[in-house]
Amino acid sequence: MNSALAQPDALEITRPPRPPASKRVRLAIAIVVLGSILAVVAIGYLIYAEIERSQLSDLVYEVSPDERAGWLTGPLPGTRPVDSTAPDDSPSASDPTTGDPVVAGPVIAAQLFPARWTNPKYWSEPEWAGSLPYGSADLPADFEYVNSAEIISSAQASSAASTLEIPAIGLSTTVYGLTIYAEGGKQLWESPVDIVGHIPYTARPGELGTGWYFGHLQSPVRGEGNIFHDLPDIVDLIKHDPVDIIIGNDDGEFLYRVTETGFIHRDDLVLHQSSNSTVTLVASYPKLVYDHRLLVTAELLAFRAPG
Repeated sequence: MNSALAQPDALEITRPPRPPASKRVRLAIAIVVLGSILAVVAIGYLIYAEIERSQLSDLVYEVSPDERAGWLTGPLPGTRPVDSTAPDDSPSASDPTTGDPVVAGPVIAAQLFPARWTNPKYWSEPEWAGSLPYGSADLPADFEYVNSAEIISSAQASSAASTLEIPAIGLSTTVYGLTIYAEGGKQLWESPVDIVGHIPYTARPGELGTGWYFGHLQSPVRGEGNIFHDLPDIVDLIKHDPVDIIIGNDDGEFLYRVTETGFIHRDDLVLHQSSNSTVTLVASYPKLVYDHRLLVTAELLAFRAPG
């Protein structure tokens, strides 16, 4: 008997059995359903992104010059307005409790409710002036006004920022000096994690120029925190009330008052400088898109010494 006939063909390949037709159908349906879900999610995301981008203009707001002037001008508490148009022989009386003269004659609403001591929400109708938990145009306790001349005359360099507070949105955090590194021929800075980061080589608290501070609106993928989660709320707040940013360092605390908000595409962001002492807070925007940057700019208004 020829043994060659008993050997199986070495080149023959055994094919696995084909799955039943019902399993193939179920597999095909699952693939189609999964693809449809992914397509719907992708289209939904694109629609959401376009809607969010169309609303970016809502972030643009600038405090009026008149309101900003009201932060620095206005009678001090206890002063009594005098009507210069009243005749010299106008009747007068004395306050029985203090003995101070009381001016008689017409008194306008602006005298009764000076802008500096009235919530800006009521400036258009001072006769209805009221008080709110937040929103005074006056300074917090122990702060004193500063001006550019005082900053220029001080030759001493300021120390690095260590704390940052925004009482209007309940934010209080520490500040970290970010590290600059080179990549692809560009200078980049590290991403702040659960903290506000100060860009090195930009102005420190109280110095002339603009200090740049970065924080995350949210970070669902990298888990780097959401320290600036409520930063967009400032856009609406400054339409009614002053919003203060208080930055502390070893020299004391510097109060910056927000003057404007806006946005810019991430590829167009430039760390420009100002001739005044200002700060700009930056967060990626919109949520889940992050291709623009929300900008909140404030100007130095006051200083509080340590202790």
